[in-house]
Amino acid sequence: MVRRSGLSGVKVVVGGGVAGLTAARDLARAGYPVVVLEGGSTGGSVSSRTLDGLAVDVGAEGFATRGGAVVSLLEELGLADRVTSPRPTGTWVHRPDGATRIPDGAVLGIPTRLDDPALDALGEEAAARARQDETLPGTVGADAQTLGTLVRTRMGEGVMRAWPAPLVAGVHRLDIDAVDPEVLLPGVRARLAEKGSLAAALRGGNGELAGLRGGIFQVVHALVGEVTTLGGQIVEGGAVAVEPDLQGWRVRTTDDAVVHGDGLLLACPPWWWPSGVPEAIGAIARAWPQPRPVDVVTLVVAHDGGGRRAGVIVADGGGRVRARALTYSTAKWDWLAEDARGREVLRLTYDALDDPDDVVTRQALADAAALTGATWTDDDVLAADRTRWLMPRSAIESGMTEQRAAMREAVTDRTDLALTGGWLAGTGLAWTIADARAAAARLLA
Repeated sequence: MVRRSGLSGVKVVVGGGVAGLTAARDLARAGYPVVVLEGGSTGGSVSSRTLDGLAVDVGAEGFATRGGAVVSLLEELGLADRVTSPRPTGTWVHRPDGATRIPDGAVLGIPTRLDDPALDALGEEAAARARQDETLPGTVGADAQTLGTLVRTRMGEGVMRAWPAPLVAGVHRLDIDAVDPEVLLPGVRARLAEKGSLAAALRGGNGELAGLRGGIFQVVHALVGEVTTLGGQIVEGGAVAVEPDLQGWRVRTTDDAVVHGDGLLLACPPWWWPSGVPEAIGAIARAWPQPRPVDVVTLVVAHDGGGRRAGVIVADGGGRVRARALTYSTAKWDWLAEDARGREVLRLTYDALDDPDDVVTRQALADAAALTGATWTDDDVLAADRTRWLMPRSAIESGMTEQRAAMREAVTDRTDLALTGGWLAGTGLAWTIADARAAAARLLA
């Protein structure tokens, strides 16, 4: 039960995902009483399951090191010594007529090393056209209005269709021939002019991916531990209504308790907001695009089935493969392979499926076999999990930049109300954690 608090300085955080917990920790470390209200699962999109005795991530499994926000928080939480890099197993793009391997070091599927043998798999003509990028003047493609045009102009149609187009569609849900190059590759035009080739312009500029030995979900456990140790409350129950009062805010919870605070942080997406939020942000929230339901199916199988142990992006399932992508987790993370002791862990991502769990498991096994070339039977499945996520629209989708800017502008001058979360900051822990700490700082101003 939430204690009814009238203490000056209480900060109420609505949403106990990574953003809410990170902000709550900073507020508690600054000496303020904190109450976190979470109507679902603490940790949000950072979550785990125990499958056949293995603790595995079923949400976020890695983070981008760009900006240093995640690494900095891990250092503060005492987890920095567990940071690990993925094994370079490569990624393939699947089509009904076969799969092609994305060149090592590619950015959004765009090759950065034109001597990579992976280019030869496209055929002699397409490979030769791609390598012209090294000799074309730097002005060629500099005025391209779409990313598709830029890649096509510099490296040819073969490269563009083979890798960048399916990656932009599969990862970002965007049409490569409709998105401005600077949206996904900020500063690419200036670097092209400086370096003289697209490959050189992108070389070394895609940042790095990292994970945690033992799983990303350990971040949630550490944040919860610190918040509660510092005196904060994490309450299983959402906020149903908020209203301003003389102390700042009255927040009514799902169990009809009331929390008073002088600061309110909405750390959950607009579709879960309580009633009573100020109209300045409420109007923008009502127009916010609805989330996209996605199913992540995790399989633990008895052996590798003799297939290719690598990740796969599905450009075209050919009416047979329904998955959008496959992550071969035990090939990607050494620590998980060690824990698995010969078993294999695979994660497949789907647009939300209506089928019952047993049917989804069989579909996932068939898809995994088709994508890797492995041979498995139903008896090889030792455990399976299906987790549904509501994915916010990408921050870079059409119109979202303006919506995000309007939402932030609506609370710019307020010190009693702040907003944060991946829905606003952008997908990924790097953006989410940096934004959450900035939101906490605004409440502390």
